[in-house]
Amino acid sequence: MLYEESSQAFKWQLSSLVELNSLRERANRRARDVLSREDAAPLEVYGFADTRGDRPKSTTDDQVVQLMSEDDPNYGPTKTSQARGSTALLTPSDETLLLSFYCSKIPLLIGPHATLPRCKRDAKVAATASLLFRRFYLSNSVMIHDPKTMLAAAAFLAAKVEDCMLDVRYLEMGTKEMNAPVPLTDILDAEIRLMKGIDFDLLVFSPYKTIVPIVEDLRTFLKSERGKGLVKWKEGEERQLEREDLRPVHDMAMKIVDDVIVSDIPLMYAPGEVGTAALVVANEDVCNNQRKGNSEDGGGVEGDKVESPEIDIVGYVRSRFEDTDESGVVVDTAAIDALVERVSRLAQLIRELREGKHGCGNYNADMNELKGVNKKLKKCRAWGSSDKKDKKKRKRKQAEE
Repeated sequence: MLYEESSQAFKWQLSSLVELNSLRERANRRARDVLSREDAAPLEVYGFADTRGDRPKSTTDDQVVQLMSEDDPNYGPTKTSQARGSTALLTPSDETLLLSFYCSKIPLLIGPHATLPRCKRDAKVAATASLLFRRFYLSNSVMIHDPKTMLAAAAFLAAKVEDCMLDVRYLEMGTKEMNAPVPLTDILDAEIRLMKGIDFDLLVFSPYKTIVPIVEDLRTFLKSERGKGLVKWKEGEERQLEREDLRPVHDMAMKIVDDVIVSDIPLMYAPGEVGTAALVVANEDVCNNQRKGNSEDGGGVEGDKVESPEIDIVGYVRSRFEDTDESGVVVDTAAIDALVERVSRLAQLIRELREGKHGCGNYNADMNELKGVNKKLKKCRAWGSSDKKDKKKRKRKQAEE
């Protein structure tokens, strides 16, 4: 199936950060409305299609878009019902922070970097699990559905979707290895809720799969007359591009995508765009690392490995499709300009992931803030054992007395 024909393209790829924030605000509001009611309101799983509503108009991507805060006059309830203890409810920003943290833990549960060896699978499984997890919370809230349990369910479902099956008991063991145990029965129950929340749309296209074909096409194009001018060798070196010259860039791009998959970026950009932008940033990183290495060792010594050239990948995107008529499709200049602008903008977002921006929890996580939000969640959440909550309250009262 072509990506353009998939549900991921026409349904799940959001138009902007404005739309993403709008969905999260509405999911948070629905949960706050339920938890603030004095009567026993049902704790539902909301499907994405049923709650999406009208798509907001796109704004300029440079515009800073803030999530709704409690100061907003249209914010709604801020505390749970009296029956639930009249405790403070999570804000959309609180939920976004928790989602980033939990999503960053998915590759430690399943994938090549899994803590438990039996849970090691291909990187595409971690990418699929991360996207399924984030999709679910576009229409649902962590106050209603335990993110730790949904994380494990997303890993289990992703393994089946990507035909990399594993015994659910291994995931139960994996959560114990991560000091966040989730019982087997909870994982199976959560899997049903997860599928309902994502409208049973299980097909996921991963950015990992796009990097290899782009690199192969890039290598072929750079050997052509039009492409040779996009390659810049170090001073004094001029030769034909070889197969291994692009390996460092390929490997770096795969590492960069490790950060992308746990961020908000796959919700707003196509896998091909992510792969191309990752190669742009990867080429910059490889060249910068080589310069640093040369300056530290005095310019290198004889016998060093062959260095990668500096490649104008944005130039490749522009040159590759100009004046072409492949398969009867003519690509006009305006479309190329729009693609180049979008890839360049995405490359900047990817650079900013290392600052902990755009939902990437792999960097600069404020643990004190996370602990505060998690403590707030424990008091207002609808899930969890009420017996345990009562025991903790009794212990707290005894300690005070």
